[in-house]
Formats: sequence, structure tokens, C-alpha cells
Amino acid sequence: MYEVRMRDGLNVSSLSSPHDRYKIEKKLGSGIFGKVFQASDDQAAGKSVAVKVINLTDTKEQHIHEECKILRDFTKHPNIIDFYGVFCERSEYVKKIWFVIELCEFGSVIDIVRKLNAMDKKMSEEHIAYILKYTIKALVYLHENKVMHRNVRASNILIKNNGEIKICDFSLCCQLKDALDKTTSYIGSPSWMAPEMVTRGEEGYDNRVDVWALGITTIEMVDGKGPFEDMHPTGALFQILRNPPPGVLKPAMSSNEINDFINECLEKNPEHRPFIMELEEHPFIQSVPENDFHLSTEIKMLANDLQEKETPPRKPERIIKEGLLITQGRHEPETMQVEDLAALECLTEENILSEIHTKLEKGSFMSFIGDILLILNPNSSDDIYNEEYHKKYECKSRSDNEPHIFSVADSAYQNALHHNEQQYIVFSGESKSGKTTSVLHALSHLTFLGAMKNNTGERIQNATTIILACISAATPIHCNSTRGIFHIQVTYGSSGKLSGAIFWLYQLEKWRVSSTDMSHANFNIMYYFYDSKEADNKLSELYLERNRKHRYLRILDDSVRGIQGARENPRDSAKRYKDIIEYLKLLDWQEDEITFFETVLAAILVLGNVRFRDGKSGSAEIENPDEAKKVAKLLSLDEVKFMWALLNYCLIENGNAVKRKHSTDEARDARDTLASTLYKRLVDWMINLINSKLSFMRQVFGDKYSVSLIDVFGFECYHRNRLEQLIVNTTNEQLQFLYNQKIFAWEMQEEEEEEVPVLPLHYYDNKNSVDQLLAKPHGIFYILDEASRTGGGQDFIMSTVRASCKGPYVKLAGSHEFSVAHYTGKVNYDTREMADKNKDFLPPEMTETMRASTNLTMQQLFKNRLTKTGNLTLAPNENESSANRTKSQKEQENIKARKFNTVSKGQYSQVRRMRTAAATYRVTSLEILKQLSTSNGLHFVRCVRTDLNDNPRGFQTEVVKQQLRAMAVLDTAKARQCGFSYRIPFAEFIKRYRFLAFDFDENVDETKDNCRLLMIRLKMEGWELGKSKAFLKYYNEEFLSRLYETQVKKIVKVQSMMRTFLAKRKAVQSKSKAMHIKELKKQKSANMNDEEAALVIQKAYRGFVVRKAYGPIVNKSTGEIDEETSSFLKRFARKWKSRSLFQVLLQYRALRYQDLVNFSQQIHMYNQVLVEGLLNTNSSVLLERIDPHARKEFLGTPRPTVWKLPFRLDEIQYFDTSHMCDPKVKSNDTFASQYDSDHEQWDEPFKHRFSSSGSTTRTKSTQTLLSVPFCRDPTQPMPKVPDEPKMEYAPNRPVLYNKKHVSSPQKFYQPPTPWATNNEDIFEPTVPRRSTSFYGPDSEACDPVRELQALAKSTGDLNTDDDNPPFNFQAMLKKTPKNRASMKRYGENDGGFERAQAPPKRIITPTEQTYRGPRRSESGNMTSAPTTPTSPSGRYNYDDPVSRSDDYLKPKNNFMDNRDESKTVEIAPGISVEGTVTDL
Repeated sequence: MYEVRMRDGLNVSSLSSPHDRYKIEKKLGSGIFGKVFQASDDQAAGKSVAVKVINLTDTKEQHIHEECKILRDFTKHPNIIDFYGVFCERSEYVKKIWFVIELCEFGSVIDIVRKLNAMDKKMSEEHIAYILKYTIKALVYLHENKVMHRNVRASNILIKNNGEIKICDFSLCCQLKDALDKTTSYIGSPSWMAPEMVTRGEEGYDNRVDVWALGITTIEMVDGKGPFEDMHPTGALFQILRNPPPGVLKPAMSSNEINDFINECLEKNPEHRPFIMELEEHPFIQSVPENDFHLSTEIKMLANDLQEKETPPRKPERIIKEGLLITQGRHEPETMQVEDLAALECLTEENILSEIHTKLEKGSFMSFIGDILLILNPNSSDDIYNEEYHKKYECKSRSDNEPHIFSVADSAYQNALHHNEQQYIVFSGESKSGKTTSVLHALSHLTFLGAMKNNTGERIQNATTIILACISAATPIHCNSTRGIFHIQVTYGSSGKLSGAIFWLYQLEKWRVSSTDMSHANFNIMYYFYDSKEADNKLSELYLERNRKHRYLRILDDSVRGIQGARENPRDSAKRYKDIIEYLKLLDWQEDEITFFETVLAAILVLGNVRFRDGKSGSAEIENPDEAKKVAKLLSLDEVKFMWALLNYCLIENGNAVKRKHSTDEARDARDTLASTLYKRLVDWMINLINSKLSFMRQVFGDKYSVSLIDVFGFECYHRNRLEQLIVNTTNEQLQFLYNQKIFAWEMQEEEEEEVPVLPLHYYDNKNSVDQLLAKPHGIFYILDEASRTGGGQDFIMSTVRASCKGPYVKLAGSHEFSVAHYTGKVNYDTREMADKNKDFLPPEMTETMRASTNLTMQQLFKNRLTKTGNLTLAPNENESSANRTKSQKEQENIKARKFNTVSKGQYSQVRRMRTAAATYRVTSLEILKQLSTSNGLHFVRCVRTDLNDNPRGFQTEVVKQQLRAMAVLDTAKARQCGFSYRIPFAEFIKRYRFLAFDFDENVDETKDNCRLLMIRLKMEGWELGKSKAFLKYYNEEFLSRLYETQVKKIVKVQSMMRTFLAKRKAVQSKSKAMHIKELKKQKSANMNDEEAALVIQKAYRGFVVRKAYGPIVNKSTGEIDEETSSFLKRFARKWKSRSLFQVLLQYRALRYQDLVNFSQQIHMYNQVLVEGLLNTNSSVLLERIDPHARKEFLGTPRPTVWKLPFRLDEIQYFDTSHMCDPKVKSNDTFASQYDSDHEQWDEPFKHRFSSSGSTTRTKSTQTLLSVPFCRDPTQPMPKVPDEPKMEYAPNRPVLYNKKHVSSPQKFYQPPTPWATNNEDIFEPTVPRRSTSFYGPDSEACDPVRELQALAKSTGDLNTDDDNPPFNFQAMLKKTPKNRASMKRYGENDGGFERAQAPPKRIITPTEQTYRGPRRSESGNMTSAPTTPTSPSGRYNYDDPVSRSDDYLKPKNNFMDNRDESKTVEIAPGISVEGTVTDL
């Protein structure tokens, strides 16, 4: 391998000046290294020449020398541009080298192609073949002279005025020592580089890289641009390396010859790629006749006709040189930043930090980690969310554009339409990381993608703005923090058009309304409302005080440093409230609804001014009763009842109601609880009303598809952290656990179950932290419930934590604080107010007082039932009695409730059962986790806060490093790099993608072989096939999605054209038919006699008389008859129905079905009891103790002896429905109890989805942030994040929820193991544990089929593959029917190609050794990785299978433990059974 560097051909100091001879006339173009001008030669009678002017710099000197040598020595070929000389222009500061070359009047080929494209035309294939023929001749000449061009592209192929083809631009050329020699220099144009140039392997690359570039150039001439030209250079290199070779956009519009020529050139394996001289023999090139004068003339005429046309602007050229990107127009080369962090060659925390920091400095703050988006908060407003960007990311592939939140929204939208699955986009990160801003941008793009000509999208965005104003507030670090879990479900009709949205709100931080912490402002809507009324001088109408003199507004004398929220900007707040009122009117809110909304807000503010003092008897009394009366007037309450309810409550003692008076503190707490509850009910009512206003479009267009955006309050830590912060941080902790399961755990388990070889993934498992917070019975939230129930308060919480919470996750941190080691770091929580806040109970006396309001809407706020998540439901029509409603009306109301409300299964009365805040939060978490854990369309957006001082483009390394460590960014990148993020069952895979590789009339079975054939036909790489699933890399799925979208667009186009044709034909036929009928009637009336005419007149008259008689009883608007007539007719209709044989048959069938259902239920209940009894039976009898020859005297004739073999209960199919009908759960009806979720563990959604069948290999890493305090105070020094420890494969494993084991596809349900019912069996054992069964202590049953297969493989020919697919792999690699010499080179054999090296060794624990026979791995790159037994050290041994064949047949030691020796038992005369026996 040698590359010749020649610098002796150019002596710059001896070059003469060009100005004495050449005169510049005009600029022709520019490139990376210089500019090209047209000049005239004074010494050659004004001959026109081209001059390439290059500034002489250190970086360009080498290219100047090499280009000069190539021009000097190798321009004698007729298809290489002529060289006239080199000159040097000297000035005071710079030297310019002039290369004087031949002028090609018609310019470059790409200019002609782009001009044709601008006219919606394309270059003909004859002209393309002609250009390629002479380009190949020039390249053959260069290759024969040991010159590699390395910059073959359409812009470097020129056309002279006589139609001749010339190639130019030799600045990237290199001269080799030998024609077949290789070089390793890393230089080239990104979109034209061959895969071997991108990989930069030690072997280097040869001159066949020019063949690859020629294939890309052919695509360029057909489509008008290169396949990767619009991509970022790193994205283009990633696509070249990972995905199949590109092709023309519309292959069906091109001939087979040109498609085959492109396939020949774009062979990714350079050993199978032809040499340039072999391309001369290709049929496409051979189609150019020997006498091609007519083609040169046609090209000359074409170029001449297009010469006056304006050339479309060309994108700046870019080249890569030794890892640096050189862009046209930029003086200095720049480092290339990857768009996908998983594409980094060296994945370390420092490299990722450096990469995203550099990108942020350049203005790019979004990056992909495979298919997960990472967003850095730039603390600035960027114009990258306008209409242009919306169109740029409309139905595109992820890699088509740079990373953007629009790309995630677009992917979710396409997946929803293509796969008919509900999509979720989850935004996570700490407070002030930009989550809500990203949600709004994603929402705007989702409304754009399905936009119609109506204003539905605008209404949805306006509604979002209104709700965010009601749930956002200022905190000490964030002026606009979302204080709840906001779920936006955007719905689309069957055509993909936007139909509406449904809003859901969980866990609103309602204590903020009445909080006394001055550093936390109230909700923004409070300030918007008050400041607007003050600006309009309308405070007195709502009994509000001037100058913000309301306690709940919490006005500070000095504003918090750096925080400028709604509290600090009265003028801006007033303007925002006016906008909100306009938005409400656009949502069709009535004036009375807006008035009620404002009245309740005013009542809450006035209620905060009600003061209490100690009375004479020690009980509380109202200090300013006028304020309480104002509240009663605003809420339309009885003043006496309201004031009584503020001061009194009732208790039940010995069956009697006893009245008690509040103390002063209790009265204040009751007032604050009322204010908080009133605000929460108001927000729920507002969201329900908005949903109902948006429901009309969903009813019209449907809501078949949906994409949900989930905005969660960010992880936070303040000087004093209360119950609110505990809820916020616990929610983030659970979402991180879900992320770990989705990204790491489930993937590894499926790979092991499907026997797919893969490296183990490392991640920090935070389940222990969540258990300490939410698990029964010693979780923090259960401790809070117990403290609220017993009234123990702070002391009870602290003592229980000290006694129950063992381990490093929850510890005491003082006299009234405990610390929790979260996944982000350690946070301290204050327990002084937790028990009181957790009660969250509004006294029934106050609820009844509110229900007695004369305002019907106010009654609804306290009469309607609550969901399990604590949200208010939407009531049906209040004016209609439920007793008078029919069954169909009630069904319609249920449908309406499901569409309009935040509905969860089971509802609560507001007065009959006290539910604590902790209980409501646990149910909320369960509901969210149930939705997300069962979804296959889950997208993650990880947001990062970059600067604590909010400096634009600021980047504090320690702050970012702690967040990246907590969110497992490095582990995610490694998982996406080596793992399979998409696992699709064979049936689903074939169903989804079959039309991409098979004809529509082709019969395709849903088998493994067809999945393999599909991916090979699509030339995909990197995939694996398991036993029942296809395992795809994230870029495989992206490639398939791109093809899917392209094909669907073609299908839709064909369908639209066909429908248009049919509609036109039908219209013509209808028109002609109507004209024909009209003509027939005309002829008939002309030939009608008097009698026939009289009949027609009589018929028309009778109809008129009947219609006139029945006219008064028919409603003209509805078309229905009146009530009296309908009741008269009902009797006859019912009589007919009762006697109808059809109705009798229907009733008979319904009864039979009902009997069948009842019978099935009885069998199910019997089976449940039977299996439960068998599980609880512990007594067993040995077969040795049974005497089969014992005789029993019977009365009468003795029964014949029946000999039975042992019955294996573990082979009985058992449907585990314990989670649906647990007999231990008490219920008062046939359905599950409405309180069942209170008894569920927080991880119940994962348990229901997965079982404990199958053994898995897992590794885990340690979290180095557990002891690092989480601090976001800019005035405090940022604690240093410890270095990431070196990952070593450890035998200890994190707790993991196992997916259901799926073997080969079956038609029936494969039950889980019936005896694994206790909770610990749901998790993997962390210590070796012997599994038991009904049939004995053996760990697994012997598989005779596997034994025979292992025996055959060990005794037969090991090199033979007995699982060869029914097609020729070598033919697939060739991709062309044409034979050429390079196809049979490098020792290929006919039996197939050589296997690649086995993947790296995996590490499993010794306790996980399972019996597995040797097998062949099915993968896209055809690697062989048999699953082998483990060595005592726990590592796989890749030895010769012959030496291990005996080990496969030997039973394991633990398999033979506790077994009796082989015995022979005679069970009947002449019938013996030989084998081992065990306890039954």
C-alpha cells in the first residue's frame, strides 16, 4: 500500500505572472479550493480559456502540487481536459496559482440536468449512457496510469461545444505505486464516498472507489441530485455504511439496464464490485453505438437550447479530509459533529460531553441517540420552528434532516397511520430543561401534519395555552414551571386528517393555591386574572381588593433574583389574560361559562383573606365575616351555612352525629383546603368543558389514530423540599425505571429467549429506590398514609423511617428530614407538613354546603363523582332524571363520558370515602404506567438543562454531566449501537412489510425463511432472526419506514388516479343514462293514449291527497310523526314484533349463547378452585409406598383393575387469571372492586405484562450519583460528579420483569408456570435457586428432539449447514444476471461465502447455565454465533464444536440430583416400564 506524493513538479518561485497574457472576462463557478473564470489569451489571438485560481495556503499546497502533476502528465487523453500552463499571481499578502485549462463552453453535466429538472424534464438514458461511456474511458486511462480520481461527480464532467465529454478537477487525485495498490488517506466528497473509504480500515481502498462514485453520479444524472446530498455529512456517511446501497427515486421509470448498472457500481463489498474497465462491457454502456455522432449532436443541441436558461442555485460543496469538514465559502476546516450519538466511534462520557458542547456552540442543540431525541435547553429563541421547517419535516425519514423535535412528532404520526397503534411521546428531564417548550413545538407540528382548512389545529393550540396558564407557576428557579402531569392526545380520522384532541391532567399541585411559601408563586392564571381586572377597573364587581392585597397572591417586597414570572409583570399579565379570553371565545365558550370561571377565581382570592381568631371558648371565630359573606355571594351559597361550615364539623360517636368546633389552626387549614379543592375542581371542569367543545370534529371525522404528548413536572430540589417535591421526584423516578425496562431490560430478555447472540447491556437499575418510596408496606407513601391515619405526624414518619427503611436509598438526615438517593442524586425532604397535606380531605359539611349553591355549575363541581386519579368527571344532562332515561340514552352518556373526560375505571363519591394524597398519587402512577408499559409506540425525548444562570448557549459541564449520567445517555448510546431496538414477530413483520419485496399476487407465508428472504431482497444488513421474531437495528427500522412511506405514497397516487377515473366514468354514464331516461319518457308521453294519461294523473293526485292529509302530523324539520300518532302505531308494531318468527329465533339464539357463557363461567370457576387446591396441597406419597397388588373385597361383582401411568399436572394448560379475579379480593359485585388499585403494587403493570418463565442473563452497573447531593442553586458551588467507573461484567443482576416466553408460533395460548404465584417469582432470583414442579425437583425436562439434533451434529459433518435457505445467497450478493471476472475473484467457492468472525464474547453468571444445543445464528451479515455452554468463569467458550459434542449430551449435575436410580417396574403381566421414578 503506497501513495506517491509528488511535489517536485511545481516550483512556485519560478512561475511567471498571468496578467501579461490572460485577461479575466467572467466567473464560471467556484469550488472548495478555488474559483473558475473565463479568460482570453492575448498571445493566441484572443482564444477563450478557463482559469482555475487557487489561493496558495499551507492546507492547499499539497493539492496544488498533485493537481499540477496530474494536469501536466495525464491530460493527453481526449476525454480529459487539456492543460495549457500554470502561473502565479503575486500580491502583498497572498499568492494565487493560476491553472490555465481548456474551456468547455456548455459547462458541467449537473447544470444541464438541473435546468431540465426545473422544466420538469429529465435527461434521456441514451444521453446518460453516452456521457458515462466517455467518462469511463477517461477513468480507465487514469487507472491504467495508477491515478485514483476520488472526486467523480456530475459537476466534474464537462461538455464542450462540439458535444465531447471531458472530466476535470484533479485536486483530490492521488498516484499509486501500482494499479492494484491501495491507500488509506481519508478524503472525499461525503455523498460520493464508498463504504471502504468511510470505514478507514487498515487494508485501505483501491481505485474501485471511483466505480462507486460513478454509480452515485448516474443517480445524480437521473434524479437531478445525489441520494445523500441534502443530508449532514455525518448522516450521509452513516447511511452509506449502515443501510443498503441507494438507488434512483423511481426505479420503475428507468430501464432495467440502467438500474442494473447502478446496482453493479454500488456494490458495498469492494471485492464484488467490478473494476472500471469491466464496466465498458456492461449492456447499458454497450447500448451506445460505435458511431455516436448523432448523440453528441443531440447533446450539443440540448445544451445550446438550455444555455440561456438560468442555472438553479447549487449547494456549497463539501469534502472530508482526515476527519475535518471543509465547506465551500468557509476559510477554516471544522470538526464534524455527529447527528446521532450512537454513531460515535469511541463512546465515552467525555466524548459525548465534548460532542454536544461543540454542537451547542455552533447553534445545534438537538441530537439523536439512535431513535431517542436529546435536547439541550439553549436558553434562547431560535427560528427553527416556522412554516419552512414544518414542511421540511413532513412525512420524512429520521435521517433525512438534522435532529429536531419535529422529526419525533413526524415519526409518531407516521407510525400511528401505518401500524394503527396509539403513539406516546414522553418528555422527561429536570426542571427548566425545556420540556414544556418542546411539547408545544411537537404539538404545533402534529397539528400541521394533519391540518385541514378549518381551524381545528389553532383551537387545539389555544386550548393548550389556556390549560398551561392554569397549571403553570413560578418556582425559585423557573418562572413558568408546569405543576402537574399534562397529557395531550391528538386524534386523527381514518384519512390521517386532524380531528381534535383530548386533554388529561393528573396530579395538579393544588396546595400551591394556599401555600405560605413566598418563594413559590401562585398559578399564573391568578395573576393574569387579577391584573386584567385591575387594568379594566373591574375589581369592585368581584369584591377584589386593590394593589394586589390578597394573601394568596403572595406579593413580595423584593422580587426573587432572576425570576421574572407572572407575579413580577402585571402589565404583561393583563395582556395575556385578554388573549386567554379570546381563546375561550374561539373555543365556543358562552358568556355565562366565562363569567362562572372568573367568579370562582375571584372567590378563591377573597377566601384567602378570611381570617380567624381565638374565641372565648378556645374555638375559632371569623375575624372579618364580611369577607366570608363576599365568598358566599360569589359562589351563590347560603351565608349562614357557609360561615357555619367554616367553623364547625361533625363526628360520628356511638352512632350519633356530634358537632365539634374548629380550633383556629384547624379553621385555617379547612379554609386553605377549600381553596385548593375549589381550584382543582375548577381546572377539571374547565378541561372537561374544553374537551366537550372539541368533541364535535372528532365525532364527524372520527379518532381512529392518535398521538399523545406527556409533559411531566421536572425533577427539582429546593432549600426546603415538601410533599410536592416528593411527588414530583418520585414520578420522575418511575419514568426512569420504565425507560430502563424499555431500552435495556426487555430487549436483552427477548434476545435471550429468542437465542439471539448479543452483548449484555449495562444500566443502573433504580427499582430499589422506587420500592423504598412506593412499595408495600414500608414505602414512604404508605408511611405517610399511616401517619395521616393515626395523627402521628412528623414524629411518626421519622421513627418509622428509622425502623423500616434499611439500605442506602432512604436515610434520616436530621431531626425532621430524611434523604432519598434518587437516580439523579441525593435529595432531603422536610416531614413537618407532610402528614397534614397528605390528608387532603374536605369536610362533608363543606361539600354539602357547596352542593346547596343556587348555581348549577357550582353544584356539579361538588356533586359529580371523582375518578380514581382524583379528577372531576363530566356529568350528563343534569336536567333529565336518571330514572326517566332509557338504556340507550345511558349508553350514549357512557360513550360521551369516555370521549370527554379524564375517565379511569371506577369512580368515587366526594363524601363517602376519604382518600389521601398518597393514595391518589399511587393510583395516578399506576394508570400512567399501565398506558405506557403496554404501548409499542413509545418515543422518548430527553431534555437537559445546560446552565444554572440561564446564559444563552451556556454550558456548565458538571451540571450537564450529572444529567447525562442520571438519564443513562452513555448506556443508551451503547445499547443502540450494539442492540436491537425493534423486535417484531414474524407474522407482524410479513404483514407489515411484505409488499416492499414481494409482488401483490405472490403467496407469502408468515415464516422465518420469508422474513429472511424479504430482508435479503431489500439488501439490509445488521439484522438477526430469532425463533419467532425479527430483530432489527434502529436504522433498519428507519430504512423500512422510509421504503414503506415511499411505497404508500405511490399506492395512494394510483388509488387517487383510479378513483378519479371511475368517478368521471360514472358521472358520464349517469349523465348519459339520465338523458336516455328523459328521452324515453318524452317518447312515451308522446305515444300515450287518453286512458294511460288519465291513470298517470290519478296516481299523482292520490299521492298529493295522502301527503296533504298526513302533513299536519309530520314535523317538517325532523320528518317524524307526532307523539299521539306514534303511540297509536306502537301497539301494532309491538304486536307484530312479538309474533315475528324472526324475533323468536333471535331470542332463542341469545338464550343459547347465555347458557354457553354461564356454562363457561362455571367451568372457569371450577378450574380456578381445582388448581388453587392443587397448589395448596403439600402432602405427597412416594410410588414405592403404593402396593398395586393389594386386594380389596367388594360387595358384588368386583370392578376390573385399571392400570394408569403417572399424570403430569405441569403439562395441563392453565390460564393464569389471578390478576383479573383474585379470590382474596373482596368484591360486592361481579366486577373488580373500585378500590382494587389501592391494593396493587406500583409495578403491577409490569407484572401483568410479563411472567417469570425463561432464564435470562442480565448485568447491571452502579449509580455513582447516589451520594452526590442534587443542587441547582446558582449561588452554591456545584458538587463534582465522580468519574464513571470502568464497567466490569458482574454476576449480580438487577431485578427485571421477564417478558412472557414465546416459543414457536402456536394457535393456542402458552400458559405461564402455574406454581409461580408468589411475588418473588415475578423477579429473577439473585441467588441460585432450585425450581420445583409437581413431577419432581428437576430443573427442566429433557428434550429428545434436541438431543437427537445434537447427536447428529456431533457425529456428522460439522461444516454442513442443514438450515440453508431455499435461495442462492451468492446470487443475492451479485445483484445482477451479468457475469464478470471480478465476481469469481478472491477464492470464492460455490457453496456460499465465508462466515464472518463470531461476535464478541458475552458474559453470563454461572447460575444461568441452561441446556442449549448448537444452532446457527440468522443475521443480516450472516455471522455465526452458536450458543455454547459456559465455562466455570462464566464466559462463553468459542471452541471447536467437536470437542464439546459430548458435553451437550451429558446431563447436568443438578439435573440428576435427588433422583432414584433407574428401575424396572412390571405394571401388568408382560408389560414393564423402565426408567427413573420420583416423588409425585
